[in-house]
Amino acid sequence: MRRTVTSTISKAMEEGRPLIIAIGDIHGQIAQLRVLLERLRTRPLREIDRLVFLGDYVDRGENSRAVVELLIALQKERPNTVFLRGNHEQLMLDALDGPPTQPAAKEGFVLHSEQTYLWLENGGVETLLSYQPADMLHWQEAIPPEHIAFLRATRMEYICGNYHFVHAGVVPPGMKWEDEAYGLDPRLWIREPFLSYKPLIGGRLIVFGHTPQPDGRPLIQRNKIGLDTGAVYGGPLTAAVIDPDAPILGHKAATIEIVQVEYMREEEDDPA
Repeated sequence: MRRTVTSTISKAMEEGRPLIIAIGDIHGQIAQLRVLLERLRTRPLREIDRLVFLGDYVDRGENSRAVVELLIALQKERPNTVFLRGNHEQLMLDALDGPPTQPAAKEGFVLHSEQTYLWLENGGVETLLSYQPADMLHWQEAIPPEHIAFLRATRMEYICGNYHFVHAGVVPPGMKWEDEAYGLDPRLWIREPFLSYKPLIGGRLIVFGHTPQPDGRPLIQRNKIGLDTGAVYGGPLTAAVIDPDAPILGHKAATIEIVQVEYMREEEDDPA
């Protein structure tokens, strides 16, 4: 775990002001998520504080079903928690809402819809296996209704104080995003020109995930904080503790607290 404790956060706690704890892309990494939540609780995590998850709970990782179950339980425990939608939740929902899988002419094979193929090709295979479907022809039946309802209830963005939380980013003012022509939502999918844009957007600092940082360290710039540190690729799972009312003019890394849990899987012990 890496942690940077700042006077800004300490002052907010002393004054009894609520903090926001933003958590980056999980991608089924249940062991890291469990350890991270436990460490956040012991920092301590107060009732007035708000957890904001930046999306991509499912796909590619070790146990997406367990992650969704844990997040549903957390939602009941802490009703003020914000769950944003990531592009992988959208892919899974598109597959669930798409045409049903059909039997193929060749015995033992099936024909998936275009939406289902797209999801499975982007990490959905691991997610589906975590739900242990009885057969691929009726795979939708393996997803509990409560899990589907949770995915549908995820939010596209969340704004609090001087911060704007979103999965992938936003289109900078006066610029165009080429993939909008395909009907995609930039809040779920954008990289450029958002990543290269330096000024503040809408007068707020944007906290996002989606783009893995190759060095395992969060991206911290004057106008944005990127918290996808590649947990599913062997990197840490990252959270940022933020005072949403702190001034962002001249923002530097020292104005937030970073908590990380290094890569681990369910069968491994908590790393030292």
